[in-house]
Amino acid sequence: MIDLHLHLDGSLSKEDFIVLSRKEKIGLGKDFPNNIYVSNDCPSLEVYLERFDLPLKLLQKPENLTFATRSLVLRLAQMGFIYAEIRFAPLLHTREGMSQLKAVQAAIQGLKEGLHMTKGFSANLILCCMRHASEKENLETIEVAKKLRRHHVVAVDLAGAEALHPGTYYKKIYDLARKYRLNITIHSGEATGSEEIIMALDNGAMRIGHGVHLSLDDESIARVKERSVCFEFCPTSNLQTKSLKSYSDVPLRKFLEKGIPVTINSDNMTVSDTDAIRDMKEMVKAFKLTKEEVHHLIETSIKHSFAGFFTKKKLLSRLNSKFDTYYQSVK
Repeated sequence: MIDLHLHLDGSLSKEDFIVLSRKEKIGLGKDFPNNIYVSNDCPSLEVYLERFDLPLKLLQKPENLTFATRSLVLRLAQMGFIYAEIRFAPLLHTREGMSQLKAVQAAIQGLKEGLHMTKGFSANLILCCMRHASEKENLETIEVAKKLRRHHVVAVDLAGAEALHPGTYYKKIYDLARKYRLNITIHSGEATGSEEIIMALDNGAMRIGHGVHLSLDDESIARVKERSVCFEFCPTSNLQTKSLKSYSDVPLRKFLEKGIPVTINSDNMTVSDTDAIRDMKEMVKAFKLTKEEVHHLIETSIKHSFAGFFTKKKLLSRLNSKFDTYYQSVK
Protein backbone atom coordinates (compact mmCIF):
# COMPACT_ATOMS: atom_id res chain seq x y z
CA MET A 1 0.00 0.00 0.00
CA ILE A 2 0.98 3.62 -0.56
CA ASP A 3 0.24 6.64 1.65
CA LEU A 4 0.88 10.04 0.07
CA HIS A 5 -0.88 12.14 2.71
CA LEU A 6 0.50 11.24 6.13
CA HIS A 7 1.33 13.73 8.90
CA LEU A 8 4.20 12.83 11.21
CA ASP A 9 2.88 14.67 14.28
CA GLY A 10 -0.55 13.10 13.84
CA SER A 11 0.90 9.59 13.62
CA LEU A 12 2.96 9.05 16.78
CA SER A 13 2.18 5.66 18.28
CA LYS A 14 0.99 5.23 21.86
CA GLU A 15 4.42 3.82 22.68
CA ASP A 16 6.07 6.88 21.09
CA PHE A 17 4.06 9.13 23.40
CA ILE A 18 5.13 7.17 26.46
CA VAL A 19 8.83 7.13 25.55
CA LEU A 20 8.97 10.82 24.66
CA SER A 21 6.86 12.00 27.59
CA ARG A 22 9.14 10.21 30.05
CA LYS A 23 12.20 11.68 28.38
CA GLU A 24 10.79 15.22 28.42
CA LYS A 25 8.92 14.88 31.74
CA ILE A 26 5.71 16.06 30.10
CA GLY A 27 2.47 14.65 31.45
CA LEU A 28 0.20 12.85 29.01
CA GLY A 29 -2.97 13.69 30.92
CA LYS A 30 -5.38 11.52 32.90
CA ASP A 31 -7.32 10.63 29.74
CA PHE A 32 -4.32 9.10 27.95
CA PRO A 33 -4.42 7.33 25.54
CA ASN A 34 -7.96 8.47 24.64
CA ASN A 35 -6.75 12.06 24.37
CA ILE A 36 -4.45 11.28 21.44
CA TYR A 37 -7.37 10.24 19.23
CA VAL A 38 -10.16 12.43 17.94
CA SER A 39 -13.61 11.67 19.31
CA ASN A 40 -16.51 10.70 17.06
CA ASP A 41 -18.37 13.86 18.01
CA CYS A 42 -15.58 16.17 16.84
CA PRO A 43 -17.47 19.22 15.50
CA SER A 44 -14.98 20.70 13.03
CA LEU A 45 -11.53 20.76 11.46
CA GLU A 46 -10.45 23.45 13.94
CA VAL A 47 -11.25 21.18 16.91
CA TYR A 48 -9.62 18.22 15.14
CA LEU A 49 -6.40 20.23 14.87
CA GLU A 50 -6.29 20.64 18.66
CA ARG A 51 -5.18 17.00 18.89
CA PHE A 52 -1.78 18.08 17.59
CA ASP A 53 -0.96 20.17 20.68
CA LEU A 54 0.43 17.27 22.73
CA PRO A 55 2.61 15.62 20.06
CA LEU A 56 4.06 19.00 19.13
CA LYS A 57 5.11 19.56 22.75
CA LEU A 58 7.06 16.31 22.55
CA LEU A 59 8.74 17.07 19.22
CA GLN A 60 10.77 20.19 20.01
CA LYS A 61 14.20 18.54 20.07
CA PRO A 62 16.17 17.07 17.14
CA GLU A 63 16.58 13.65 18.73
CA ASN A 64 12.82 13.42 19.33
CA LEU A 65 12.03 14.18 15.69
CA THR A 66 14.59 11.58 14.64
CA PHE A 67 13.01 9.03 16.98
CA ALA A 68 9.45 9.73 15.81
CA THR A 69 10.32 9.61 12.11
CA ARG A 70 12.27 6.36 12.49
CA SER A 71 9.41 4.83 14.47
CA LEU A 72 6.84 5.73 11.81
CA VAL A 73 9.00 4.34 8.99
CA LEU A 74 9.42 1.05 10.84
CA ARG A 75 5.70 0.74 11.57
CA LEU A 76 4.73 1.41 7.96
CA ALA A 77 7.19 -1.20 6.71
CA GLN A 78 5.91 -3.74 9.24
CA MET A 79 2.34 -3.11 8.07
CA GLY A 80 3.27 -3.99 4.51
CA PHE A 81 3.47 -0.52 2.98
CA ILE A 82 5.90 -0.13 0.10
CA TYR A 83 6.07 3.68 -0.02
CA ALA A 84 4.99 6.76 1.94
CA GLU A 85 5.41 10.51 1.81
CA ILE A 86 5.56 11.78 5.36
CA ARG A 87 4.81 15.45 5.89
CA PHE A 88 5.35 17.85 8.75
CA ALA A 89 5.73 21.60 9.35
CA PRO A 90 9.27 22.40 10.51
CA LEU A 91 8.18 25.85 11.72
CA LEU A 92 6.07 24.15 14.41
CA HIS A 93 9.19 22.61 15.95
CA THR A 94 11.09 25.82 16.71
CA ARG A 95 9.53 26.69 20.09
CA GLU A 96 12.60 25.71 22.09
CA GLY A 97 15.20 27.16 19.75
CA MET A 98 15.58 24.46 17.12
CA SER A 99 15.80 25.97 13.63
CA GLN A 100 13.63 24.78 10.77
CA LEU A 101 16.75 23.50 9.03
CA LYS A 102 17.78 21.46 12.10
CA ALA A 103 14.24 20.10 12.43
CA VAL A 104 14.20 18.81 8.86
CA GLN A 105 17.73 17.41 9.13
CA ALA A 106 16.63 15.54 12.27
CA ALA A 107 13.63 14.05 10.45
CA ILE A 108 15.84 13.08 7.51
CA GLN A 109 18.18 11.29 9.92
CA GLY A 110 15.25 9.33 11.37
CA LEU A 111 13.99 8.51 7.89
CA LYS A 112 17.39 7.19 6.82
CA GLU A 113 17.80 5.14 9.99
CA GLY A 114 14.38 3.61 9.51
CA LEU A 115 14.95 2.82 5.85
CA HIS A 116 18.28 1.21 6.71
CA MET A 117 16.43 -1.15 9.04
CA THR A 118 13.72 -2.12 6.53
CA LYS A 119 13.52 -4.01 3.27
CA GLY A 120 11.19 -3.34 0.36
CA PHE A 121 9.99 0.01 1.71
CA SER A 122 10.90 3.55 0.71
CA ALA A 123 9.79 6.98 1.90
CA ASN A 124 10.31 10.71 1.46
CA LEU A 125 9.40 13.94 3.25
CA ILE A 126 7.07 16.83 2.40
CA LEU A 127 7.53 20.13 4.25
CA CYS A 128 4.37 21.97 5.24
CA CYS A 129 3.95 25.71 5.32
CA MET A 130 1.15 26.71 7.71
CA ARG A 131 -1.81 28.98 7.01
CA HIS A 132 -1.64 30.64 10.44
CA ALA A 133 2.13 31.28 10.30
CA SER A 134 3.87 34.45 9.24
CA GLU A 135 5.00 34.92 5.66
CA LYS A 136 8.60 35.03 6.89
CA GLU A 137 8.28 31.62 8.56
CA ASN A 138 6.67 30.06 5.50
CA LEU A 139 9.26 31.50 3.13
CA GLU A 140 11.94 29.99 5.36
CA THR A 141 10.26 26.60 4.95
CA ILE A 142 10.51 26.97 1.18
CA GLU A 143 14.21 27.86 1.46
CA VAL A 144 14.85 24.78 3.62
CA ALA A 145 13.03 22.61 1.10
CA LYS A 146 15.24 23.97 -1.66
CA LYS A 147 18.39 23.34 0.38
CA LEU A 148 17.45 19.73 1.21
CA ARG A 149 15.64 18.78 -1.98
CA ARG A 150 18.24 16.10 -2.75
CA HIS A 151 18.00 14.64 0.75
CA HIS A 152 14.55 12.98 0.78
CA VAL A 153 12.63 16.30 0.72
CA VAL A 154 10.42 15.95 -2.35
CA ALA A 155 7.74 18.66 -2.05
CA VAL A 156 6.18 21.50 -0.10
CA ASP A 157 2.64 21.80 1.20
CA LEU A 158 0.29 24.36 2.73
CA ALA A 159 -1.73 23.07 5.68
CA GLY A 160 -3.95 24.42 8.45
CA ALA A 161 -7.45 25.81 8.91
CA GLU A 162 -8.30 26.87 5.38
CA ALA A 163 -11.69 28.38 6.30
CA LEU A 164 -9.91 30.88 8.55
CA HIS A 165 -6.97 31.55 6.21
CA PRO A 166 -7.94 31.62 2.49
CA GLY A 167 -5.35 30.81 -0.16
CA THR A 168 -5.25 34.39 -1.47
CA TYR A 169 -2.73 35.26 1.28
CA TYR A 170 -0.02 32.88 0.10
CA LYS A 171 0.83 33.92 -3.47
CA LYS A 172 4.40 35.02 -2.59
CA ILE A 173 5.06 31.62 -1.00
CA TYR A 174 3.74 29.73 -4.02
CA ASP A 175 5.72 31.98 -6.36
CA LEU A 176 8.97 31.18 -4.55
CA ALA A 177 8.23 27.45 -4.58
CA ARG A 178 7.62 27.59 -8.33
CA LYS A 179 10.76 29.67 -8.86
CA TYR A 180 12.75 26.88 -7.20
CA ARG A 181 10.81 24.27 -9.20
CA LEU A 182 9.66 22.50 -6.06
CA ASN A 183 6.82 20.00 -6.21
CA ILE A 184 3.69 21.48 -4.62
CA THR A 185 0.72 19.87 -2.89
CA ILE A 186 -1.85 22.02 -1.09
CA HIS A 187 -4.53 21.22 1.50
CA SER A 188 -7.65 22.57 -0.15
CA GLY A 189 -11.34 21.87 -0.56
CA GLU A 190 -11.63 20.13 2.81
CA ALA A 191 -13.40 22.84 4.82
CA THR A 192 -14.11 25.17 1.89
CA GLY A 193 -15.49 24.92 -1.60
CA SER A 194 -14.28 24.52 -5.14
CA GLU A 195 -12.98 28.08 -5.45
CA GLU A 196 -10.11 27.31 -3.04
CA ILE A 197 -9.15 24.27 -5.10
CA ILE A 198 -9.09 26.27 -8.33
CA MET A 199 -6.97 28.90 -6.56
CA ALA A 200 -4.54 26.16 -5.52
CA LEU A 201 -4.30 25.00 -9.13
CA ASP A 202 -3.57 28.55 -10.25
CA ASN A 203 -0.76 28.70 -7.69
CA GLY A 204 0.98 25.62 -9.04
CA ALA A 205 -0.48 22.72 -7.07
CA MET A 206 0.38 19.36 -8.60
CA ARG A 207 -1.68 17.49 -6.01
CA ILE A 208 -4.59 18.56 -3.80
CA GLY A 209 -4.81 17.39 -0.20
CA HIS A 210 -8.42 16.27 0.38
CA GLY A 211 -10.24 18.31 -2.31
CA VAL A 212 -13.52 16.50 -1.70
CA HIS A 213 -15.58 19.63 -2.37
CA LEU A 214 -14.44 20.10 -5.94
CA SER A 215 -17.42 21.16 -8.02
CA LEU A 216 -17.62 18.59 -10.80
CA ASP A 217 -18.80 21.03 -13.45
CA ASP A 218 -17.31 20.90 -16.94
CA GLU A 219 -15.01 23.90 -16.39
CA SER A 220 -13.55 22.61 -13.10
CA ILE A 221 -13.02 19.13 -14.52
CA ALA A 222 -11.28 20.60 -17.55
CA ARG A 223 -8.96 22.67 -15.32
CA VAL A 224 -8.03 19.64 -13.23
CA LYS A 225 -7.43 17.40 -16.23
CA GLU A 226 -5.45 20.06 -18.05
CA ARG A 227 -2.86 20.03 -15.26
CA SER A 228 -3.18 16.30 -14.46
CA VAL A 229 -3.72 17.17 -10.80
CA CYS A 230 -4.13 14.27 -8.39
CA PHE A 231 -6.37 14.36 -5.30
CA GLU A 232 -5.28 12.92 -1.96
CA PHE A 233 -8.50 11.64 -0.37
CA CYS A 234 -8.44 10.92 3.39
CA PRO A 235 -11.91 9.45 4.02
CA THR A 236 -11.89 8.74 7.78
CA SER A 237 -10.34 12.11 8.57
CA ASN A 238 -12.98 13.89 6.47
CA LEU A 239 -15.76 12.20 8.38
CA GLN A 240 -14.23 13.21 11.71
CA THR A 241 -13.82 16.86 10.71
CA LYS A 242 -17.42 16.89 9.45
CA SER A 243 -16.25 17.68 5.95
CA LEU A 244 -18.34 14.65 4.91
CA LYS A 245 -21.15 12.79 6.67
CA SER A 246 -20.41 9.19 5.70
CA TYR A 247 -18.01 7.04 3.68
CA SER A 248 -20.59 6.88 0.90
CA ASP A 249 -20.36 10.69 0.62
CA VAL A 250 -16.70 10.48 -0.44
CA PRO A 251 -16.84 11.50 -4.12
CA LEU A 252 -14.59 8.60 -5.12
CA ARG A 253 -16.91 7.02 -7.67
CA LYS A 254 -17.65 10.41 -9.24
CA PHE A 255 -13.93 11.19 -9.59
CA LEU A 256 -13.20 7.78 -11.09
CA GLU A 257 -16.03 8.14 -13.59
CA LYS A 258 -14.75 11.57 -14.62
CA GLY A 259 -11.20 10.25 -15.03
CA ILE A 260 -9.76 12.48 -12.28
CA PRO A 261 -6.68 10.98 -10.57
CA VAL A 262 -7.41 10.17 -6.93
CA THR A 263 -5.62 8.32 -4.12
CA ILE A 264 -6.64 6.92 -0.73
CA ASN A 265 -4.63 8.00 2.33
CA SER A 266 -4.80 8.15 6.12
CA ASP A 267 -4.00 11.80 6.92
CA ASN A 268 -3.17 11.02 10.57
CA MET A 269 -2.79 7.41 11.67
CA THR A 270 -3.10 8.16 15.40
CA VAL A 271 -5.35 11.22 15.57
CA SER A 272 -7.84 9.52 13.23
CA ASP A 273 -7.09 5.99 14.55
CA THR A 274 -6.78 4.63 11.02
CA ASP A 275 -4.30 3.86 8.25
CA ALA A 276 -4.43 3.88 4.46
CA ILE A 277 -5.21 0.15 4.34
CA ARG A 278 -8.25 0.55 6.60
CA ASP A 279 -9.45 3.56 4.61
CA MET A 280 -9.09 1.62 1.37
CA LYS A 281 -11.14 -1.18 2.93
CA GLU A 282 -13.90 1.31 3.74
CA MET A 283 -13.85 2.53 0.13
CA VAL A 284 -14.09 -1.04 -1.19
CA LYS A 285 -17.11 -1.61 1.05
CA ALA A 286 -18.84 1.71 0.30
CA PHE A 287 -18.38 1.62 -3.48
CA LYS A 288 -18.02 -2.10 -4.17
CA LEU A 289 -14.68 -1.45 -5.84
CA THR A 290 -13.45 -4.15 -8.17
CA LYS A 291 -10.01 -5.69 -7.98
CA GLU A 292 -9.05 -3.70 -11.06
CA GLU A 293 -10.23 -0.44 -9.48
CA VAL A 294 -8.23 -1.05 -6.31
CA HIS A 295 -5.15 -1.76 -8.42
CA HIS A 296 -5.81 1.44 -10.38
CA LEU A 297 -6.01 3.52 -7.19
CA ILE A 298 -2.67 2.24 -5.88
CA GLU A 299 -1.06 2.56 -9.29
CA THR A 300 -2.29 6.18 -9.38
CA SER A 301 -0.59 6.76 -6.02
CA ILE A 302 2.70 5.57 -7.44
CA LYS A 303 2.44 7.53 -10.68
CA HIS A 304 1.51 10.77 -8.88
CA SER A 305 3.98 10.36 -6.02
CA PHE A 306 6.94 12.72 -5.87
CA ALA A 307 9.37 9.81 -5.94
CA GLY A 308 12.06 9.66 -8.60
CA PHE A 309 11.70 7.78 -11.88
CA PHE A 310 13.61 4.67 -10.82
CA THR A 311 11.84 4.49 -7.45
CA LYS A 312 8.48 4.62 -9.22
CA LYS A 313 9.59 1.84 -11.53
CA LYS A 314 10.52 -0.35 -8.55
CA LEU A 315 7.24 0.48 -6.78
CA LEU A 316 5.18 -0.54 -9.80
CA SER A 317 7.05 -3.84 -9.88
CA ARG A 318 6.44 -4.39 -6.15
CA LEU A 319 2.77 -3.51 -6.54
CA ASN A 320 2.28 -6.16 -9.18
CA SER A 321 4.13 -8.81 -7.18
CA LYS A 322 2.31 -8.10 -3.90
CA PHE A 323 -1.10 -7.00 -5.14
CA ASP A 324 -3.03 -10.26 -4.75
CA THR A 325 -2.04 -10.52 -1.11
CA TYR A 326 -2.90 -6.88 -0.49
CA TYR A 327 -6.26 -7.14 -2.22
CA GLN A 328 -7.26 -10.04 0.01
CA SER A 329 -6.78 -7.75 3.02
CA VAL A 330 -9.11 -5.03 1.78
CA LYS A 331 -11.85 -6.74 -0.22
